[in-house]
Amino acid sequence: MLKRVLRILTVTAFLATIAMAGMGIVFFLYGRGLSEYDHLKTYEAPVLSRLYATDGQLVSEYAIEKRLFVPFHLIPEQVKLAFIAAEDKNFFYHFGVDVVSTLRALLINTLSNGWQHRPGGASTITQQVAKNFLVGNERSMTRKIKEAIMAFRLEEALPKERIFELYLNQIYLGAGAYGVAAAALIYFDKELDDLSLDEVAFLAALPKAPTALINKQELQRTVHRRNWVIDRMAHLGIVKPRQAELAKTKELQFRTHREYPVQAAYFSSEVRRELHHKFAVKTINAGGFTVKTTLDPKLQQLADNALQQGLIDYDRRYGWRGPHTKLTPTDLKNWQEKLKALPHVPGMKHWQFAVVLAGNDQEIELGLPSGKKGVLTSESLAWAHTLAKSIQQPNPLQVGDVVLVDKTEAGNYILQQIPEVSGAIVVMDPHTGRVLAMSGGYDFEMNQFNCATQAKRQPGSAFKPFVYLAGLERGLTPETKILDRPIHINLGGDRGFYSPRNYTRKYYGSCALRVGLEQSRNVMTIRLAQRIGMTKIIKIAKDFGIQEQMPRQLAMVLGAGETTVLQLTAAYGMLANGGYKITPRLIDSVQDRYGNTLLDNTQKNKGELVVNPENIQQLTSMLLGVVARGTAKKLQSLGFPVAGKTGTTNDYKDTWFVGYTDDLVIGVFVGFLAPKSLGDKETGSKVTVPIFENFAKNAYADLPKPEFKAVLGKENGTPFVRGSADSPLKSDKLGESIPTVVQKTGV
Repeated sequence: MLKRVLRILTVTAFLATIAMAGMGIVFFLYGRGLSEYDHLKTYEAPVLSRLYATDGQLVSEYAIEKRLFVPFHLIPEQVKLAFIAAEDKNFFYHFGVDVVSTLRALLINTLSNGWQHRPGGASTITQQVAKNFLVGNERSMTRKIKEAIMAFRLEEALPKERIFELYLNQIYLGAGAYGVAAAALIYFDKELDDLSLDEVAFLAALPKAPTALINKQELQRTVHRRNWVIDRMAHLGIVKPRQAELAKTKELQFRTHREYPVQAAYFSSEVRRELHHKFAVKTINAGGFTVKTTLDPKLQQLADNALQQGLIDYDRRYGWRGPHTKLTPTDLKNWQEKLKALPHVPGMKHWQFAVVLAGNDQEIELGLPSGKKGVLTSESLAWAHTLAKSIQQPNPLQVGDVVLVDKTEAGNYILQQIPEVSGAIVVMDPHTGRVLAMSGGYDFEMNQFNCATQAKRQPGSAFKPFVYLAGLERGLTPETKILDRPIHINLGGDRGFYSPRNYTRKYYGSCALRVGLEQSRNVMTIRLAQRIGMTKIIKIAKDFGIQEQMPRQLAMVLGAGETTVLQLTAAYGMLANGGYKITPRLIDSVQDRYGNTLLDNTQKNKGELVVNPENIQQLTSMLLGVVARGTAKKLQSLGFPVAGKTGTTNDYKDTWFVGYTDDLVIGVFVGFLAPKSLGDKETGSKVTVPIFENFAKNAYADLPKPEFKAVLGKENGTPFVRGSADSPLKSDKLGESIPTVVQKTGV
């Protein structure tokens, strides 16, 4: 008996020795050349950078991998236990590999012939960390062996808590989310502490197949997997059976795209460009920056609304361009499904598709994707009767036409059309240069080109105030007379003549500078430039940041040079603040993931004084006259003073209005991305002034009205502009009777 026991022990020891030798050989052969893992002790996961508005609301996020790193001790216990239940119930007891689970998986794969297809795994959380950080995702037995070896090594080198922390922050959970914190925000817009049991179970279910489980077409499979996690938690005593049953009855609702509280795509994309000039791209997208911007969410929303409505209003003046598509009589039998199948169109925003089912001159019956029906009245269709394609028909819509409609608060429907024209609006604090709002087009999804910062366009007459400022700097006054009559300037040689004309083609003789600016007289501006010389004008354009190198050409004084909306708005901001240099900025500060300040713009002092403040006051009084009596008279409806100037370029390609109050400067531009005429008589007064009016009216609705105390006075209780003309112009009689003057160039 003793001999038999000794024999068994000897054989067992021999087999154990062989097994250990085999394991040693495997570890030696497969353990060579494996990645070092010491860096995991101090590993810093790539973390997304976040942009915040002035009120602390989230504006945007920049990331290679959408991840928010949460230390182990701050992760809620329920979240930890859910992943333990779903992925590795023995995590805190094994040494990197769960031997029992591994043997069971080997047996099941062998009996079910699973090796030829997709073998079931038994990877522990430690093995998954080894795979994600060190080994890779190759499907092979070699990789599994290396993964197990690295798991052993990790368990020796790192505490369990650190391994679990790396896992919960690194794992991919679908929809671009890495780590549990980012996933909670994307799927439920919640912090980890706010998740309910069913939501926690949903997250814990995702590692098995994150892409498939967030497919809304396989919702039943996702619910089944979530409920399995809840049952596992109940089985392990993590939650009570009654809690589990209640959680399983909850309807599964999640989203795969996170909507930011503040919508400011053009602004945030410009912030990204600015950050790229200061920091490495990888650092921005993975460094966990906290970027505090200058954005005012309320003003941004008002700016977006004003610009979009202005572009729609312009677009409607040129009528209906036709339906999005058309359904055949056969398709009309199943119109609801056809509408549901139509892909989203960039620029359609919250509008929806509708199909014309029937109609007459009074109203049109619509079919909607929901299966409901609606009506377009003749009033809501009035603009569409102006057919852009000159189609002669009594009704612009026909049965089968698929169109875009918007539902009003009253429940009515309005025919909509995505504008082809673009534009920009910039709102700035003139005393600091902080950009409070910026919109660079109709819709960022439709076109990412930012017309506020990337489009170099001619400002037209919006540049004229700086020519008149140069005149004031030369000692002229708002009442200095300049001749307004036709002029031909000999360009020398065979280059012919330069013959600027006033917009009205009328000329009024000797007029004050104030009148020339208010009425935007081109010829007066040219004569002023001849009188003071181009040198001073070029310097002013440079000092005010409008144009770095302006050619010495008289056409430049009529706005033939190129600048951006942001640059010109900042230049007007310097008029609003009394002539002090400002640099437009979108960022207040940048901090790294540890709270260290990398950039601080909040301590910047006011810039140098570039012109005489008294001349700025004189110019402001002249620009107030543009609104009081000139090309921007529509703004009198605001009920408070605004100084500003319209601008329109040749062939009506670009239209502008830039204006300011005591505390805001607002620049507006409208034009096609590929410059072409906006149409006859489409001037800054007609196109951009209404956008400015819309914004300013709403921006000051709940704020104290601006006063321009330094410029405005009162006489018998009535506000007036200091130094303004006593009476309106009475010069229409002069008409075309002024003779033409021919001069040689010389500026």
